[in-house]
This record gives sequence, structure tokens and C-alpha cells, in this order.
Amino acid sequence: MNDDIGTRGEALFFVLLTQFCGRSRPFFRPHFLGDKFATLDYLVELVDAGSATPFFFVQVKTTTQGYTKQKDGKRRLKIQVSEADVRRMVLYPAPTYIVGIDERAEVGYIISANEEHLGRISSLPMDFPLNCTNLERLWNEVKVFWSQRDMRLRNSVFFPSWEG
Repeated sequence: MNDDIGTRGEALFFVLLTQFCGRSRPFFRPHFLGDKFATLDYLVELVDAGSATPFFFVQVKTTTQGYTKQKDGKRRLKIQVSEADVRRMVLYPAPTYIVGIDERAEVGYIISANEEHLGRISSLPMDFPLNCTNLERLWNEVKVFWSQRDMRLRNSVFFPSWEG
């Protein structure tokens, strides 16, 4: 049953992330990393981002457990991400996010997993739903991140000389 819920959540994530949002193409092209890949579920490429292809990583967590209610009245989606998984996500030198999927409501929420002070996560804030506004904000955030870096490998020892 849990595998079915997780598989459905991954499908919902794909659908939510590939919304066209009034454009001729979606903002993103998600690539599933496979069940054996530790910690991360997707490598996601930005569509129409220029000559380079910026990307980010996502761990998807799906639940049918509903929501908690905080003292301030805000609700949070009940998901579980271990401290070890959070620590591994922070180590990636690329934008990395956690997406919580409410399987019953077919909605998702995203948070950044790039902050070192994160620990185990038992619920996810609903501040950033996977809607068109936040998809555009996510696209811009990742585009800016990669535009500030030149990550091309130069002078590789594996580049042939092509002489003779």
C-alpha cells in the first residue's frame, strides 16, 4: 500500500511540476532517478533557460495522513524526512528541495533543503504550494543560482588531443 501511495505521489508531483501555466511549454522537465537512488527522487531540468541547462534535485514525500495544526493556527502537511536524508541533501552542491504531496487532495508543497540548520522533518509548511506563481519563482531561483556559477569542466585529462 505504501508503495502505491508513493508511486501515486510521484505521478502527482510530475503533473504539478509540468503545468503549462499559460505558457507554450512547462517550466520544468523532471527525470526520475530510480528507486535505488538514495535520498533523492528527481533531477529536474529548467525548460527554456538558455544555452546551459540549470537543474535541481527533489525528494518527494507523499502522505494520506492529512495535516497538523500549529499553535499559530497554521496547518502543516504530515510527512517524514529523516535527519540523515536531510543531511545528505544539504551536501549536494546544487539546489535541493523537499516536496510534500497530499495524495487525497492532489496538491503539493515545496521547501528548500539547502539550509544546514534543518534536522528531521515531521511536517511541511503549506507556505509554498506547487502552483503557477511558485513554479515561476522556483524557475527563477534555480536560474539565478546557476547563472552565478561557471560549472563547466575545462582542461579535462580525458579530452583527446585529436592530432595525427
